Amino acid sequence: MDYRRVLLPLVGQGGVFVLGAFAWLAFTKGLYASALVCALGAITLATMGLTHNAFSFGRDLLKRSQTGATFTSELSRRRLQVLLDQTPSPLLLQPNSGQLIAVNRAARQLFDVSYALPVAARKALLGEATTLGLAHMSGQIKWKGQTFAVHLAEMEEEDALSHLAVLTDISADVRAAEASALRDLLKVLNHELMNALTPVASMSKSALDLLGDDTPESRAQAAKALERVVARTEGLTDFINAYRALTRLPSPVIRPCGLGLWLDVLTESFEAQWADKGVRFELETDGADLSLLMDEDQMWLGVSNLLNNGAQAALEKPDARVRLRLKREGDVMVFEVEDSGKGIPTESADQVFMPFYSTKVTGTGVGLSLARQIVQGHGSALLLVPVQALRPDPLGGACFRFQVRVA
Repeated sequence: MDYRRVLLPLVGQGGVFVLGAFAWLAFTKGLYASALVCALGAITLATMGLTHNAFSFGRDLLKRSQTGATFTSELSRRRLQVLLDQTPSPLLLQPNSGQLIAVNRAARQLFDVSYALPVAARKALLGEATTLGLAHMSGQIKWKGQTFAVHLAEMEEEDALSHLAVLTDISADVRAAEASALRDLLKVLNHELMNALTPVASMSKSALDLLGDDTPESRAQAAKALERVVARTEGLTDFINAYRALTRLPSPVIRPCGLGLWLDVLTESFEAQWADKGVRFELETDGADLSLLMDEDQMWLGVSNLLNNGAQAALEKPDARVRLRLKREGDVMVFEVEDSGKGIPTESADQVFMPFYSTKVTGTGVGLSLARQIVQGHGSALLLVPVQALRPDPLGGACFRFQVRVA
């Protein structure tokens, strides 16, 4: 107990009583000046006592108010932490300090940390975007065998900008999609192999029977049969090489790439292959001086496949034209590849990205599938734009669209 808080008021009250008694005694004896001094002293002590009590009361009230506000703030913080810990999606926060903080229990368990991710984990998670920060994290990541979709948000507090990443586990969806794609691929492989091997086996047997006759006419017929066998096996070799190109695509090395020079190389390559065949190339862009976050070699291969497909389709009609349009929308650059061909039939729209499926007689069915795989590796999606979608100055054929993040 604080004895001063009890003793001081008692001393003050005793002083007021004594001075009051002296003032009354002096007044009865006719000592008016002494009585006045004693009275003023008593009044002063009484005033000081009241002031002290009022001050103590106000101080106690302020302390209670501050304690209550602190308690309320702490209670709100704990409630928010409990709610975040119940969230199944891992949450990562990167303030201006550059640290990568595991916000909730799901994130702490996923990355085996109690608060912030170590440098090695940040590099493994962000890859080439480590120096750029969480804001440039790819739209899909893999960690400990799980696949996560990444959703980014910005938070501004006290003139400081922080970035929040919400990781959604899509492993089950990815596995289901991979299983479905594998089934479709096996169907195509079975179809193509049977189409190639059945006539090879039949023609080989015919050639063997003809050689058994050992006549000039049978030998000539056997030679023709063997020529057809060679042609079919060469076609099968081309098919296998196309399959190898799909299965051996490495992970993209994403880094800032100057768009202007990249477009110059792409344009020169396309015109060198298609200009003398009568295909006119049109390039529309509103940001050639920008840099994009991409693997420039893989993206060149992907876009070249789209342009080559477009050129082949455009040649089916007069005045063959292929257009590449780039338009910036916020922090992404939207790519559109359009041709003046006959377009893709509605019934084939869901199958055009299937490996080895083609609507063209001479097509291998690899270009679109490879381009889609490359675009997905950059965290985007390659989409076939519907015919009824509003597009400026449409060429009338197929149009494919995807987006790449601006550096």
